[in-house]
Amino acid sequence: MSTTAKPSGVVTLLTDFGLREAYVGTMKGVLWSRARALRAVVDLTHDVPPQDVSAATFHLRHAWSWFPAGTVHVAVVDPGVGTDRAILVARHEGHLFVAPDNGLLGPILRDGDAVHRLDAAASVRASATFHGRDVFAPAAARLVDGASLDDLGDALEPGGWEQGSASRARVEAGVIHARVVHVDHFGNLVLDVPGEALGADPSAWSAEIAGVRVPFAKTYGSVAGGTLLALVDSYGSVEIAESGGSAAGRLAVGRGAQATIRRNA
Repeated sequence: MSTTAKPSGVVTLLTDFGLREAYVGTMKGVLWSRARALRAVVDLTHDVPPQDVSAATFHLRHAWSWFPAGTVHVAVVDPGVGTDRAILVARHEGHLFVAPDNGLLGPILRDGDAVHRLDAAASVRASATFHGRDVFAPAAARLVDGASLDDLGDALEPGGWEQGSASRARVEAGVIHARVVHVDHFGNLVLDVPGEALGADPSAWSAEIAGVRVPFAKTYGSVAGGTLLALVDSYGSVEIAESGGSAAGRLAVGRGAQATIRRNA
């Protein structure tokens, strides 16, 4: 069952807009001019690769819970902007979300959550190409000021939204078959393997990627510079890194690359 919480006055923004143009700043202008109770607008990231819905989900999944209950999370990675795709307004564990119905929220929402289809017709001046400014930001401003989901649109049946997909490692005969789901700024390779899958002692396992065996270590600095290592990172996921360098560059791999994790003999 989804919980409710008083709006916190905080809005987060996640887009694929970049910062070269004024798109993000314009959305913030709409929020500040419309939401009387707004206290802060936080940029999660605007460097999602263009139209990359699964990358947007990855960042939002790992970020939203670190904010106070009542935060409104606005995610605009929207290849279908201007079409008849729906826009969702949802409540999950006391947080509010506004995002296109394109699978972005699917791995986050649960059947017990309140999920509504935004009545975008209420946005009188909506352009066909900038719903972030004309539809998403005004809806978020209303939520900040205490509007209910019912005020914004009709409720959907459980599961009545695009589910999307989050990559999940496969365990077969004691071997974890994984893939790289994110490459961060440092060239670290984040796998779709939760750290708890390794039990209490990750050092009892080894990873293999691009034909290279990689032992586990506790942290980046616990091995010599230039050494490849695997660890459980701040996301709680298994990650392959190079101490003082870029594992992605060293191994010449990126998102989608296959990896295996095996218990040491």
